[in-house]
Amino acid sequence: MRMFSPIGVFDEREEEQVHRTALRILDEVGATIESEAMLERLAGFGGRVDRDAVRVSFAQDFIEDFLADSEPFDWRSVQPHVAGYAGTYHGHYLSPETDAFEPWTLPTFLGYLKLAHHLDHTHGGVGLAFRLPGIPDEALVLFFHYLAFKLGGRSAQSLNHVRWCPHILAMCEAVAADKGSSVRDVFGAFVEMISPLKLGREEARIFTFFAERGLRIGIGHMLSAGGTAPVTLAGAIALNLAQDILVSIIGRAWFGDRSLSLTCSISPLDMRTAMYPYGRPEKEMCNVAMAQMARRYGAHFGGHCGHTDAKRPSAEVGFQRALNAIPTLMACGHTTISCGLLSVDEIFSPVQMVIDDEMVSCLGRFARGFEVSEETLAFDLIRQVGPGGQFLATEHTARHFRSELWEPRLFSREMLAPWLRHGAGTDVDRAREIVHSLVRRDPMPVHISESLERTLLAIIRETTGARIAPVEPA
Repeated sequence: MRMFSPIGVFDEREEEQVHRTALRILDEVGATIESEAMLERLAGFGGRVDRDAVRVSFAQDFIEDFLADSEPFDWRSVQPHVAGYAGTYHGHYLSPETDAFEPWTLPTFLGYLKLAHHLDHTHGGVGLAFRLPGIPDEALVLFFHYLAFKLGGRSAQSLNHVRWCPHILAMCEAVAADKGSSVRDVFGAFVEMISPLKLGREEARIFTFFAERGLRIGIGHMLSAGGTAPVTLAGAIALNLAQDILVSIIGRAWFGDRSLSLTCSISPLDMRTAMYPYGRPEKEMCNVAMAQMARRYGAHFGGHCGHTDAKRPSAEVGFQRALNAIPTLMACGHTTISCGLLSVDEIFSPVQMVIDDEMVSCLGRFARGFEVSEETLAFDLIRQVGPGGQFLATEHTARHFRSELWEPRLFSREMLAPWLRHGAGTDVDRAREIVHSLVRRDPMPVHISESLERTLLAIIRETTGARIAPVEPA
């Protein structure tokens, strides 16, 4: 039995209205693409280009045909799952030793990735480039690509300027040659649209640089309801859908693939503070709505979820994580927890990462569901035990309890009296102990050879003049 029966929010009339509005946006409003080469390509693919306005639009009939010609995603084969990801970006490190917000250093950064590596349900990743003491600013972008190769085996970075593209390509070619694979296997990058409906000049140049070499980069977008999108959720969803379809059109115009994928990263703009919060119910309402539109089109869906606005490990984190993850799980069969991440991508907490890893494990058990069979229905056993009996000492319980019952590592599993006898520790206390235990374990594995490492560091030196010593894992 799978714990996945897709939920939705629209009735048929509402779903059709959202669809029609998205088509009208692409037809009557269009999108700004600040690239003559991209406009030319899209014109040849079927778009209407206004070169004076630097804008492309698409007839509604064209979009209907485009959607109909897409390769359908098999929603019936979805296997529910929950993932934990500990990304790293610019922000503050919440020290488990001092409980103070500290700037990142290379040792704390490497220790954070090591912790994710040693957790059972969390995958860590070298995220967006940010300032680190001892690393020259001009070398940061290439340095983080080098770290991604060394600690993860491939690059998956955001790019902010086309000048880095040839050097990143050279790094990818060196890694591919060393591993005997293709550049596509080790390359990954993305740019962001300027919402609403604009692909900026630099982002377009980056996309075109790699597209001309057969390499596809992601194009992301994030809307704020009341800021870069209408404050009404229906309008924000229609705009998000239009941008998703535009990204898919760009991908097919360059690479010919017929896949169709929808995403959702809509959050409301806080009208009191202008904060872009993650822990609000509107965010998940939009995810559920967009998942329903994905099922309409036979498209894959991925929702931005599993986040929080809280600044420290707390009940606020747990509630917002759950609010931010479970509806998406029920709408599309998969969800992600942003382990360790607090305060809308501002704070990185090792203690919270351990707590979140436990949440991923627990939700993963929920998503797995349970088997219904003669063995699991256990009628003969129920008859044998009979009224007033107990099942604890039976062979059936011994045979099944490990696979059937979730085992907490962190969450409380004692009643009050033994809890008090054993020190009355909270989840935060136990998580801090686990952090200290795991960071003493073996270093993370390295994914590149010493000769390849010298090549990558030489590219950084020749490009930026920065002489960077090989980074040793924590």
